[in-house]
Amino acid sequence: MAAELDAAGPQTSAPGPDVRNRQVGLRFLSLRDVLDRLTISRSLLYELIKDPVQPFPTPIHLGRRSVWVEQEVEDYMRAVLATARP
Repeated sequence: MAAELDAAGPQTSAPGPDVRNRQVGLRFLSLRDVLDRLTISRSLLYELIKDPVQPFPTPIHLGRRSVWVEQEVEDYMRAVLATARP
């Protein structure tokens, strides 16, 4: 695919280098990955998503799958830790 992009020549609508560098680390986590990271049950995860005080990030739906952005999950974990240990 990269070869196809190079063969097409320069693109005027391509994002700048700083945007490309930020997107390199973008990763989706499956439900199982999220549950393993948080060491909680599936039902508790969905309760946390509905929490009005500190809601867990909502999933992104890719077809029939639900995935979470890794950075959002990590940010949530840091926020919980900061709340628990001020």
